[in-house]
Amino acid sequence: MIPDVSDPRWKRVLTSDSDLSAASLATRILISRMRREVAEAPGALAAKVGELRDFVTKNPFAVADVSKF
Repeated sequence: MIPDVSDPRWKRVLTSDSDLSAASLATRILISRMRREVAEAPGALAAKVGELRDFVTKNPFAVADVSKF
């Protein structure tokens, strides 16, 4: 199951420097880019959470990655 955008795990993964080595390469690349973008513009956090959730929704392999966050 994919968490709702209000789930704090989305914000936590984008604002922390937690290890992503267990996630797929595509997910790691996306989250790394989003972390940089959020660090540069903290006001973009809500939009990035939505973007990350959309990515997970469209890519079944990423659902397993989310369970590791």
